Amino acid sequence: MLAHLSLLNFRNLEPLKWGPGPGSHLLLGGNGAGKTSVLEAAYVLATTRSFRTARLEDCIRHQSDGFQLEGEVETDRRSTLEVRWIEGKRIRLLNGRTAPLAEHLGALPLVAWTHAEAEVLVGAPRARRRFMDRGVVGSRPAALDLLNRYREALLQKRGLLLHGGDGIEVWNEILATTAAEVIRLRHAYVERLREILGGVLTEAGLDLPAVDLRYGPSPATGREGAAAIAASLERAADRERLRQAPLLGPHRDDLEILWDGRDVRRVASAGERKALSLLLVAAHGRVLEAAGRQPLYLLDDADAELSPATHAAVWRVFQSLAQVVATSNRPQVWLTLDVGKAWEMDRGRLKPLE
Repeated sequence: MLAHLSLLNFRNLEPLKWGPGPGSHLLLGGNGAGKTSVLEAAYVLATTRSFRTARLEDCIRHQSDGFQLEGEVETDRRSTLEVRWIEGKRIRLLNGRTAPLAEHLGALPLVAWTHAEAEVLVGAPRARRRFMDRGVVGSRPAALDLLNRYREALLQKRGLLLHGGDGIEVWNEILATTAAEVIRLRHAYVERLREILGGVLTEAGLDLPAVDLRYGPSPATGREGAAAIAASLERAADRERLRQAPLLGPHRDDLEILWDGRDVRRVASAGERKALSLLLVAAHGRVLEAAGRQPLYLLDDADAELSPATHAAVWRVFQSLAQVVATSNRPQVWLTLDVGKAWEMDRGRLKPLE
């Protein structure tokens, strides 16, 4: 649980010291008031990255030369997190020291729905691979090292292929071993997610078509282990040299999200996709909970594009979680819903509402 958040010179926010406490929290305010920036600050603190920009320096308040985020986290022990941008550099600290990124990520498990999450349903396969890897790393932060090792080996192979492809056999051996483990972890995550998503959909009580998730590894024989992957890479070597690019491996995986047996992109309305996207996030969080990691849930514009009935059904899934922070600019749609505490954002300032 995020027990305390303080920030300085972050986006359009005034200096903030906030102790949200457990339960559900609703941040209300107009466009540009700073609601999303509060969520972004918590996200950067937990992950060292932003969900709004690839350039962390974009988060610096106008006419400032850096920002500072600090937080206290309560799980089975108390931890402190700090992320700063000073003199063009990102600094991250866990309990006052620079720790491996996997340790930093492990301190405050986090699940977020932002507008970028819509890409999981309707975007390119890369968005779905990132979604799966968030699930893998969220459940098991040490898996970050495995994913990095795969990416580094893939980078080396790409470089060789751009110069004729001599020597890719050595990297194929390394890739086969790491790919087998990546595929195993992604498959296990998707299977667990499918199981839990069924319960989440039932809990929401929405009249939706049957939803199914199907993991598509690359190569197709990837679940058979490293030897099968190595054989596929060997068969593809000439084509890869011709194309000057790696054609097989987890970097080509995909996740099918089916809506009554059909691709959800082609049959679901915008509101249905939004509801399903939020419920996928809820199921993702419960996978983490089942792994013993209680996440902070961040929901940006949670009610947008949803009818009042659908919004109420989706919120029913989130309202009793250990800690959830949602934002909205429509206070009227929340009047009949169970919300632990409401807050008002106005010109970068946060204050409680009675």
